[in-house]
Amino acid sequence: MRTRIRADAAEIAALDKKAQLDKLIETGYVMPHWPKPWGRAADAVEQLVIEEEFAKAGIKRPDYSITGWVILTLIQHGTAWQIERFVEKALRQEEIWCQLFSEPDAGSDAASVKTRAIRVDGGWKINGQKVWTSGAQYCARGLATVRTDPDVPKHAGITTVIIDMKSPGVEVRPLRQITGGSEFNEVFFNDVFVPDEDVVGAPNSGWTVARATLGNERVSIGGSGSFYEGLAAKLVQLAQRRADRLAGAEVRVGYFLAEDHALRLLNLRRAARSVEGAGPGPEGNVTKLKLAEHMIEGAALSAALLGPEIALLDGPGSVVGRMVMGARGMAIAGAPPR
Repeated sequence: MRTRIRADAAEIAALDKKAQLDKLIETGYVMPHWPKPWGRAADAVEQLVIEEEFAKAGIKRPDYSITGWVILTLIQHGTAWQIERFVEKALRQEEIWCQLFSEPDAGSDAASVKTRAIRVDGGWKINGQKVWTSGAQYCARGLATVRTDPDVPKHAGITTVIIDMKSPGVEVRPLRQITGGSEFNEVFFNDVFVPDEDVVGAPNSGWTVARATLGNERVSIGGSGSFYEGLAAKLVQLAQRRADRLAGAEVRVGYFLAEDHALRLLNLRRAARSVEGAGPGPEGNVTKLKLAEHMIEGAALSAALLGPEIALLDGPGSVVGRMVMGARGMAIAGAPPR
């Protein structure tokens, strides 16, 4: 298997960027853990080998992020027509998707859906609000949970629909963060029409679809266990050069490296459960908890070792400065310990 994958990686690495993407999609290497024909239905071992050999060959596969979670959900629960319309465009990065689940005052309870969908001729009329929607201002479409039956238990009256983000009545309001950026948004629906063909799964069975999307987060093997690409290696370099700025720097950085590796293994365990067909285990929640603490510690270590440089507007210090400001917010978004 490794010999075959190494040969495939060498062939793809020799292509230009556009041809690489074409070949990745054609062969399923673009998302190996996805079912065929879009992926390779790769098990945990094959995914690891692909990650290793593609990294050695210098091949960077697209990072679809939320789009990937949503599109996999469409493959799992959508109609043939939905799959034909949306999957190819998403893989070619022609359309970006967002996840329209969170609502005001609902906290982390994704089933506390108040956004209403009323049956009308040919589809549904949507009214309500979502919040903390990552990247909504850049997205062509979103997967939304809406309340279609308010008279049944909350998990039973949810329907999942595809929202055209350019539809009349959709308003996106970016939320300004302490970093100066606007990664999150409020999204308002005012009499937004959704045709029946854009309902994913059966009406009132949307909780099953939503849970699939939530479960699709990071099920593939690979990627950094650290919240900032290469942070662990950078901390080692900083500790070697500036250990005098922080008492016990070597020990704290060593602990950070160990935890970074542990998070990778935890992610691998979660991915292995997913690709082997097991139901969701505790790994997802534990990973979010530990990653939140890990993020804050990495930012604190970086700031202590760099010192006043984090106040600069450019250079390495500015990157760490933004990281320090953003770590707490991302920890809140990722279910922190407190």
